[in-house]
Amino acid sequence: MRRLWSRARAGAQDGWHALLRLRGVPRGSRRPLLRLWTIQIRRPLTGRGLVRRLMHDSHTQHAPHVTPDPSATNGANGATSPASTSEAWPSPQGQGAAQPQPPQRPPRLLILLRHGQTTYNVENRLPGQIPGVALTDEGRRQALRAAVALSGLPLSAVIASPLERAKDTAEIIAHGWNLPVRTDQRLMDTDIGSWAGQQIAELRKNDPGWEQYVAHPNEPPEGVESFERVQRRSVAAVRDLLADESLGSYIVVVSHADVVKLILAHYSGIASASARFVSIANASISALAFGDTPQPHVLAVNWTALPAWLSPPPAQPRAQPAQPAQAAQPASQQTQPEPEVPDEVAEAQTPGGQHEEREEPVS
Repeated sequence: MRRLWSRARAGAQDGWHALLRLRGVPRGSRRPLLRLWTIQIRRPLTGRGLVRRLMHDSHTQHAPHVTPDPSATNGANGATSPASTSEAWPSPQGQGAAQPQPPQRPPRLLILLRHGQTTYNVENRLPGQIPGVALTDEGRRQALRAAVALSGLPLSAVIASPLERAKDTAEIIAHGWNLPVRTDQRLMDTDIGSWAGQQIAELRKNDPGWEQYVAHPNEPPEGVESFERVQRRSVAAVRDLLADESLGSYIVVVSHADVVKLILAHYSGIASASARFVSIANASISALAFGDTPQPHVLAVNWTALPAWLSPPPAQPRAQPAQPAQAAQPASQQTQPEPEVPDEVAEAQTPGGQHEEREEPVS
């Protein structure tokens, strides 16, 4: 096997030598090119490398142009370079005048992370802005998996909603980088008024106003926040973060499903009312890469290591064929029918309560 690999490598190098000779590359410059080719084949660019390369290329491409100093000299004899001469003595037409450069913004990677699973997710309840909603053990494991997924990035800042479920998730993420967790009130979940704490199944049965709000999230009843308002405050928070250069280039925002999907909708050109069709799972990662343009690159949406939508659906029981009538049996031997499970209990047993994310506006 080693001999076969050596022959293949020698043949490939002979081919590259011939190609470089035809293109006029000097013999002394061929070996570094061949070595670079071998390294690229053996060590292809990974996903983490792609993110870092994107940040590096954006920084190189948009680096501010430095105008030469007219007083700069070239060499030990103090001769002024031609470029410096043109800057010091501009032509009458103004061709040599330095053009003002617009301020360049450093490249930023904004990571949007939803909190881990909570007790309200399991019970299929609407938390809204209720304080004290805790993560489950599974929710903490989800946050740890997200931290492992981000371990290849040099995170520089972690900002979270002040609600416990988001702040606890943020502390798990920030622990590996020894970063403090900042909070911002504008990243809180949607204020749903008196609906907070209620089960979604009960609201569907007993409150037609809830279904109306789900279908038209920008037409809320009194005391309930609209999607437009949530989007305005959350996008304003993101803009302030991007304007703060002290936060570094890798910023993590830990918030709620509505906030994450509305930020993504804003920067993707999706109407806020249509953001309800975007699914954001617990502890999922979405990422936006910002350069010197207002429109970022969308790198990821709703990414998790173990996506629930890839799980197979539960097996349905097969219909039993009709049995012929049998003789009457004693009451002690008769089979009792299985009790029916109420709809709200069946929905509460759905793992993570993730089924409501496709249409419900609150998480």
